[in-house]
Amino acid sequence: MTVRKAALAVLACFTLAAGSATAAPPDSALRVMSFNIRYDNPGDGEHAWPHRMDRVASVVRFHAPDAVGMQEALRHQIDSLAARLPGYAWVGVGRDDGADGGEFSPVFYRTDRLELVTHGTFWLSPTPETPGSVGWDAALPRVATWARFRDRTTGGTFLFLNTHFDHRGREAREQSALLVADRLFAIADGAPVIAVGDFNAPPDTPVYATLTERLADARAAAEIPPHGPESTFFGFTVEPDETGPRLDYVFTGPGVRVRRFATLTDQWLGRYPSDHLPVFAEIDLHD
Repeated sequence: MTVRKAALAVLACFTLAAGSATAAPPDSALRVMSFNIRYDNPGDGEHAWPHRMDRVASVVRFHAPDAVGMQEALRHQIDSLAARLPGYAWVGVGRDDGADGGEFSPVFYRTDRLELVTHGTFWLSPTPETPGSVGWDAALPRVATWARFRDRTTGGTFLFLNTHFDHRGREAREQSALLVADRLFAIADGAPVIAVGDFNAPPDTPVYATLTERLADARAAAEIPPHGPESTFFGFTVEPDETGPRLDYVFTGPGVRVRRFATLTDQWLGRYPSDHLPVFAEIDLHD
């Protein structure tokens, strides 16, 4: 073989390799997150929102979830995050009035991966369509924000729901679990479902039992052992050997494969970006 022919053969091999790499299908895994960012309370002092917002944004940017449900977000907190999260859009309304009043449970999503098809909000109460309605023995209005997306990578659609159950009312949490499970599947109309949020209920409660009758706990369903602590509520500072309750979850519907799950412990010199740790899952959806 001449030197010229040998060079051409090597070039052909590189061309075939490059072509194969280019033609390889993209990874279809979807990354989702739930993150209670703690409302902007000036009484938090050094942990108040102005000192934490860059850290919260950094966690989202670095882990790059395709969809993330946040809890306790006031409108100005959402605006400050939106300015720090290029490539993301969001949906949601304030729980007090269905507009900008009170805390939101917004859904942020990557516009390069997901196309928003439709979205909505309902209240966790006997009158779910009534803005500001308080359910059962709840202390405050509570909402669930949902969005139907088309995945630009796979072409499939799915429903993503984000919520925050009441912190005081036991009956409210139990009734909210029933309401969310029923509404989630009704709205999905056969599409795969993901539900995330701060459910204010550990795994040994009726709330968890109700939800896991129809949904899988992504931490338990993950194909490899989960990463990070089981607890999700620690406060703002890292304390050795301290544990707290598990309140934050990713739940998935039938037919959803959970590749990996993590409770994220990102911290800055002993300070967490919020008093809750975000939870993260990598999943595959099948219509």
